[in-house]
Amino acid sequence: MEQYSGAEAFLEILNANGVEEVFFNPGGDICPVQVAVLNYRALGKRAPRLVMCLHESVAMTAAHGHYMVSGRPQVVMVHSELGTLQVAGALHNAQWGRTPIVLLAGVQGGPKRVTWKDEPFDQASMARNFVKWDHNIGADEDIHEVLQHAFDVATSEPPGPVYLTYGRETMAKKIEKRSPESYRRPLTMLSPADRASLDQIAEALLSARNPLIVAGYTARHRENVPALIALAEAAAVPVTPGLTWMNFPTTHPLCAGMEEMGGGSRGNRALSEADVVVVIDYDMPYVPADGQPRKDTRVLQIDTDPLTVGRPLWGRGADLFVRADSREAIPALTRVVKGKLAAGNKKELDARARELAARHDRRRAERVANGRSKANELPISPDWVCRCVDDAIDQDTILVNHLISQSSSAAAQIERSKPNTLLACAGGSIMWAPGAALGAKVAAPDKTVVALMTDGGFVWGCPVATLWSATYHRAPFLSVIFDNQSYGAIRTVVERMSESELTDEMGGFIGVDISPPPDYALVAQACGGWGRRVDDPADVLHALREGLKAVRSGQVAVLDVRLRKG
Repeated sequence: MEQYSGAEAFLEILNANGVEEVFFNPGGDICPVQVAVLNYRALGKRAPRLVMCLHESVAMTAAHGHYMVSGRPQVVMVHSELGTLQVAGALHNAQWGRTPIVLLAGVQGGPKRVTWKDEPFDQASMARNFVKWDHNIGADEDIHEVLQHAFDVATSEPPGPVYLTYGRETMAKKIEKRSPESYRRPLTMLSPADRASLDQIAEALLSARNPLIVAGYTARHRENVPALIALAEAAAVPVTPGLTWMNFPTTHPLCAGMEEMGGGSRGNRALSEADVVVVIDYDMPYVPADGQPRKDTRVLQIDTDPLTVGRPLWGRGADLFVRADSREAIPALTRVVKGKLAAGNKKELDARARELAARHDRRRAERVANGRSKANELPISPDWVCRCVDDAIDQDTILVNHLISQSSSAAAQIERSKPNTLLACAGGSIMWAPGAALGAKVAAPDKTVVALMTDGGFVWGCPVATLWSATYHRAPFLSVIFDNQSYGAIRTVVERMSESELTDEMGGFIGVDISPPPDYALVAQACGGWGRRVDDPADVLHALREGLKAVRSGQVAVLDVRLRKG
């Protein structure tokens, strides 16, 4: 039998699973894979591209962003326990984002290593709470079977990260070569949605006075966007798109407004007014926005996970749960709705659709007018910045959004109408946006990528590591920093809880201010990019266009917009 190294087997398994990039931070346990890639290239053989990241959390977050654009499972490699620890909050974000990532790390230390409890050291325990499965590849195990199982677990519904550890001999030793057909198994598909349950949901939508659809992760399958539009139009039901994907066009007359991240939210009026809420592929975000259904509101849920990854909806769960793949369930529900429509019913729904469209247009006009009214406000208003972003980008631009205190400004001012043009993070680690933008650009090199982030998120996002990788790998994007020189969401909490003086010995707001702030534009310039700071609202739109021009010419770009502190 023909043999090859474990590292070569690793590459073949990645090829078989459609992996085109490996995001990694170097370590001795990864060297065999790097050598195998070099050898494959020399022989003209297909091998995934190695995307080196200068920090492990950037590698994980870039993989997260790549998946949201490409829809393909991702691979991240880090060095042993040290790299695993460095991944940190990025793994939390991947779990909350239902992101299928295979995270691999070598095993460091001898078999007699123990913890303070005198128990065997368990490297995987550091990641276990945040993955679907973890496993150490034993010396006698077949890497083909184990790694393929890892991909199968990561991509099965609901998808999520898995964690594999391995000894150095795993990648170095010679093993028998196998074809993908010998180890790949067809994934088990979910049964079609129960017809009786769909009947209940359809009847609830048609009989409700104020029904609402909340769509969370539906657009990870692109075909769900037109399917959801068809369902909403058939039942004349408004839709609140979840904050993480472009699930439903904000320009559509039945859009009830994009979901917001908590902290700066202005509340979801449609959710609090609804008497029936149909929730599709939705998890509660780490920081929920203000507003929730009334106690007497019926909540009907379609999802692949009855626990929504252990986080019951609004702390109460659903009155009816249908375990189904939304790709099948949404069109099936639409057919049931259409089959139940009567002439009188259709007349009522047409009237409701007209009323919802008029309300949508009225609210949209009010929000745009509000944004433009802030054009001369000092300090710069986040509503004005978001209005300028909407003016500066087109509907093909990929917008990576991880605003928190300014979340409602983005939701109110920025239109998204095409699948895969909005990426956001449901998790709580605020370092997400820079790395996710890098991964999105690697996945879609012909697209313009713009990332909106807080100043705290930019710092936490390892900007030198991220911007260097963007420059080196020719994956430029524009970062727009909403710089309020503080952790604004935490400021609000401290103010609410405190009855004492809130300034510290340096004169800043205690434990919250980032003031005086670093010059973030210079960080971009240090990494070979374009950078500019803006303090005057009159300069915002011009600076955005200047930054976009730099990105389109191949430069990574950072626009530091100074807002009111707090």
